[in-house]
Amino acid sequence: MTSGRRKMLAAREDLADKVSEIAASKGFTLFNMINNLLALAVSAEDMGISLEGAVDNYELIKAVRNASFTLVLESLLYDTAEIAYERAKDKTLKTWFEAGVWVGRQYVTRGVEDAFTAIRRDLKAFSWNIPEFTMEKLEKEVSVRVLSPRFSESYTLLFNRFLEGILEAFGYGVTYKEIGKGNIRLEAAKRGANGKK
Repeated sequence: MTSGRRKMLAAREDLADKVSEIAASKGFTLFNMINNLLALAVSAEDMGISLEGAVDNYELIKAVRNASFTLVLESLLYDTAEIAYERAKDKTLKTWFEAGVWVGRQYVTRGVEDAFTAIRRDLKAFSWNIPEFTMEKLEKEVSVRVLSPRFSESYTLLFNRFLEGILEAFGYGVTYKEIGKGNIRLEAAKRGANGKK
């Protein structure tokens, strides 16, 4: 049940002005806009998330969409990857590598301030089914570590090629790799101007 009583709230002037502009552009009064925002904050808290969490989740979904990723059942992904790998191993490995290169180039060319940090953040977020995923850059070297007991041997090899493609797009050549079922460890170095490591 809603109350007709009102309570005054204080806000920073710049934020109040911006919310007032947004309200006017959407045909709301400032009173209605503030009440809608407060109702959303209460609703988010009731769901166990903060408004920051809700915005972060929205940004993740937007990043997923912008990077041309799609949501698919995990078992369907693993099963179809297994079938493709068994029937056309070389072509499937090449396709996953090329997909990695394409994704990496999207980050390199989209004009973000730090493309490496952006792709690392997004890959970690997109790979919520992977218990351990790290991608670290030190000077001119990159280290990648993936550990997932859910990966089959073939999916591990495919995901590795995807990661190698991303590194390739960022100008890194793999200098060391250790791959086993559900376990990927890559070390890569920045390629020189002449294309060599």
